[in-house]
Amino acid sequence: MNIGQLERMAATQFGLTSTAPIRPVRAGNINSTVVIETDGGAFVLQEMNVAVFPSPSALMSNTLKIIDRQREHNLPTMSFQRTLDGDWLAEFDGTPWRCYRFIEGGATPNILTPEEAQRTARAFGRYAKAIDGLELEEHLSGYHDFDGRITILEAVVGADELGRLDGCREFVDDLLSVIDRLRLTSGYRAWKQVPVRNSHNDAKGPNCIVDMSGNLTIIDLDTTMPGTVLSDIGELARSSTRHLPDASPEELWSQIQAVNRGFVAGFVLELTSEEREAMLLAGPLMAIENSVRFLADHLSGDKYYGATSPEQNLDRAVVQYELGRRLVGAIEWATAS
Repeated sequence: MNIGQLERMAATQFGLTSTAPIRPVRAGNINSTVVIETDGGAFVLQEMNVAVFPSPSALMSNTLKIIDRQREHNLPTMSFQRTLDGDWLAEFDGTPWRCYRFIEGGATPNILTPEEAQRTARAFGRYAKAIDGLELEEHLSGYHDFDGRITILEAVVGADELGRLDGCREFVDDLLSVIDRLRLTSGYRAWKQVPVRNSHNDAKGPNCIVDMSGNLTIIDLDTTMPGTVLSDIGELARSSTRHLPDASPEELWSQIQAVNRGFVAGFVLELTSEEREAMLLAGPLMAIENSVRFLADHLSGDKYYGATSPEQNLDRAVVQYELGRRLVGAIEWATAS
């Protein structure tokens, strides 16, 4: 869809008239997003990727419940714009779109210090506490089902429909070997017994906006649904260490501890013994899960994340695999000290 069509759609569906050139938002791999400047402020216009989110109505139902709960807990949150017909979604050329007010401020995509990690984790902990017990639909079944992700990878490897396996067979073997070892740990056995709790499921710096007043607003609520808070803790540990390629085990351990402290402080609610036992494994598990997902996408033709080069998702998979190994090394260093 070209810019002129976007402007026309925004005006006719959401009642917005642009006063400046529409600018695309490059962040994110899933939805197409632009920012529209109007006399009433800036708005985000976003195309819903139905290949990834097959039930936009269920997603938006969850989102609106979450926003109401955040407001009840006095947390800063997103503000969606209705269409002129009073709906939350607009259809244009057969594709659903939504619109929300742009949050002035900046994300923290490159968390580099324990202080940054702890602050971001605390915001996600407060978010998890606010939505605890909220009735939400699991509109993306098996999103952080680690065993399910492995089953998908094994099926894709077995099929090798595009003939890409020969170019990465050694890496596939190494990854599956690490997965086998992770599955044998007591932390993984505990992970399988943790309670179901609502979680963001994509907790990381880019999804936490620091506004002009210094408040932290959790955004990108699309994946929030029943799961486990350990996936949030793990994703925070993963994303808080991914930009530290030269960090020592001690430095990585400091980041992991900062994430755990921050999240627990924000969450407040008591964790079960299984959640506490599995907490250290959360970071490596999320890194390896990301590696599995990137690799499966590479082998099946880059249908989910997309790619600008034939091996981009393979490269992404290798980066996450190496990060997972380094996080395991940091934990082993700490527990042996």
